[in-house]
Amino acid sequence: MIDAIVDFMGRLLLFFYLLTESLGAPNYGLAIIIFTFFIKLILFPLTRKQYVSMAKMQEIQPELQRIQKKYKNNPEKSQQEMMKLYQKHGVNPFAGCLPIFIQLPILLALFKALKDFFDPQRHPDFVNIEMASFLWVPNLGSPDPIFLPILVAVSTFVQQKVSMHYGAAGGPGESTQKVLLYFMPIFIGYISRTFPAGLALYWVMYSLFGIIEQVLIKKKTVVVKEEAGKK
Repeated sequence: MIDAIVDFMGRLLLFFYLLTESLGAPNYGLAIIIFTFFIKLILFPLTRKQYVSMAKMQEIQPELQRIQKKYKNNPEKSQQEMMKLYQKHGVNPFAGCLPIFIQLPILLALFKALKDFFDPQRHPDFVNIEMASFLWVPNLGSPDPIFLPILVAVSTFVQQKVSMHYGAAGGPGESTQKVLLYFMPIFIGYISRTFPAGLALYWVMYSLFGIIEQVLIKKKTVVVKEEAGKK
């Protein structure tokens, strides 16, 4: 099963590479950027649902805190009342996990695909290995130990910061999220030193597209609320 997914990823990268070739700028780095945008586009409905659910979660925080305080000695009753509150406002407390679960197999398959894709000895016949370089990276299948990991850490931090600013963060674990705001970018940046450079590039672009996505979703939500308020 995993081999089929890896092969599909390779074919998809080939498709986007051929697209860059048809545009007169054949480059696998550009193909990965377009591929990232494609993935973001597919996941957009889920991301928007996640954002709306998390924004609603933030709005009902005062009520959740009152329930937790009122039933602090009765955890079972507290959970029941919180579930009722979630149902009343149409909030799914687990909505934020779905895009992550979908993204994980994509990352794993892409990791393996890129290592084989640009291997000088094992790369598929359809890969033009001469186009495996991008900017300062000589081979997108090999790790870039310094610059891309820094970009991974910075872009992850900025995306999380924007997410918190626009209210996509919040809730009972808000203090934990603030700790993760600093820990996760450093951790992900560190482990990306061993990633194929193409995967690190994918992560950077995914974060940057995510920032733009959150800003657009927020603006759209504000416009809808303003129009609803005028009626």
